[in-house]
Amino acid sequence: MILKEFDFKKSGIQSWDEVFSHPQPLTLKIIKTGSVVINRRGTINPVHPNAVNVPSEDLEVPILSYLVRHEEQGNYLLDAGLDASYHIDSRGELEGSDVDKFYQGLNENIAIHLKGIKLKGVFFSHLHADHAVGQRELSKNIFYVVGKGEYDDYRPDVHGDFLDGMQTLYEMDFSQADVILPMGPSVDLLGDGSLWAISTPGHTQGHISFLVNGLDGPVFLTMDTAFIRENLERRVAPGDYTWDVEMAQETLEKIIKFLKMYPQVRVGPGHEL
Repeated sequence: MILKEFDFKKSGIQSWDEVFSHPQPLTLKIIKTGSVVINRRGTINPVHPNAVNVPSEDLEVPILSYLVRHEEQGNYLLDAGLDASYHIDSRGELEGSDVDKFYQGLNENIAIHLKGIKLKGVFFSHLHADHAVGQRELSKNIFYVVGKGEYDDYRPDVHGDFLDGMQTLYEMDFSQADVILPMGPSVDLLGDGSLWAISTPGHTQGHISFLVNGLDGPVFLTMDTAFIRENLERRVAPGDYTWDVEMAQETLEKIIKFLKMYPQVRVGPGHEL
């Protein structure tokens, strides 16, 4: 695996009002590639005061990927979901000391959904298997991008080597990005204000959320800063599977402030349709 810096230019934009005043011709499609069972108490951090009455119960939630189709700049994927191996084996044929189990119906794998679509690249929100393992059945002739620092915590010995076969991984350095409040470091991925990567650390150290600024109105994709809509409603970040719970809560509060400031923005949690 070769790590390279993802090259981008600062936009000079200082507010989200500027972004939303110039929507672009792109569409967003949500793709379900399988499912995972999580516990509500943990999905909602149980030690937070707003979560004292959250019951301990299992939830089966979707594993999602997002196809962005730009009329002028081509097709991009946000997270890769699951490949077809999960229809046969809940561990995706991975080997490690603590490999996650996911579930998949027939023809749910990411490649099926992308049949006939030529991708230019994939932007990962983070490197947990349910967000990245689908790359195994995607082209190796496209670019793959992750937040800087994310690969530092990649543990193939524990969770399996689900990046096997990837030759180059590009890292996005948010310390060089525009700072657009209230969210913070934000990168104009395509250079026209249509698709934004926003630094949202906490769930993992290099976690990224995305904003799609299409003609149908802006959509904010939390990815795993909010597993389900209840995280936003209770104002409580996840506690389970989280690198830094305190930082995750701070990030969620920024998102809630952003959504309150811009009520026209629709929001999609990381594991809820």
